[in-house]
Amino acid sequence: MVPMLLPTLLAAFIAGASVIPGADVDSAVDDRQMFQKLEASTTALAEKGEGSLRRDARLEQCKRTRTDAVHLPSKQFAGTPLDGAEVYRRAAQASVLIGSAYKCDKCSKWHNTLASGFAVTADGVIATNHHVAAGATGEAMGVLTSDGRFFPVVEVLATDKAHDVALIRVDAKNLAFLPLRDDAPAGTLIRCYSHPANTFGCISEGIITRYFKMNEPERNGAVFLQTTADYARGSSGGPIMDAFGNAVGMVASTSPVFTATPLPHASTKDAKPVAPATPSQQMVRHNCATARALLDLTRPQ
Repeated sequence: MVPMLLPTLLAAFIAGASVIPGADVDSAVDDRQMFQKLEASTTALAEKGEGSLRRDARLEQCKRTRTDAVHLPSKQFAGTPLDGAEVYRRAAQASVLIGSAYKCDKCSKWHNTLASGFAVTADGVIATNHHVAAGATGEAMGVLTSDGRFFPVVEVLATDKAHDVALIRVDAKNLAFLPLRDDAPAGTLIRCYSHPANTFGCISEGIITRYFKMNEPERNGAVFLQTTADYARGSSGGPIMDAFGNAVGMVASTSPVFTATPLPHASTKDAKPVAPATPSQQMVRHNCATARALLDLTRPQ
């Protein structure tokens, strides 16, 4: 059993009584409004070049593998499991939409890549993926909270490419945040909160199906977890939460599984060859970074 969270720390997690976009019929979220606000803010940041972390400096800071500038809370939520509405509320208050403004080679307009993330301290430390923090083209990066506040990313504190985790910093105070739990076993009931495919603030549920060593190139056997909770592009960096409101992991990638392509039947002189059937998708493996990988960014090597 994880220890109970101290009352003073609990207040920081659930602070604020602002309306949560998408939480009920009276606070339906306007996806277009939220994404347009983020894109306008990151574009202005890129054009002005003031108060933000520029591309070259960001990519250089992504080489940092540890930080001693962050003290992550050691206490975690425990006790009575939360209902789905409360998990949604806590996830939404702590999560952010991350935008990165860039220009393509086909027009003169600014574009945005979009991802997810969540606060892990009250003073502006945000967890997301290495592949989000280290995006090669972004000229300026910022985050949008569920209550509509925008903050430029001012520093990359540390990243781990193999485990696909990163800690970035914004100049913010009194953020709602999620504690990290690194001992949730396979079979644990979880929920995922993220911003998939230009859809702001979606929650899905499932279980941790297993922990495994990923042997893909550049992963080098790094440990990830898999879940049955659904997500899609734009969800990268979204928290995977247990029933008490702790972040046990973070969205990283998907691996679809298809049926094998059957061989065509042998043709004869009087029969036409049978074309092979199109492979069909059987399942999607949902690969997530672990909370331990995030915690390790703040621990000495």
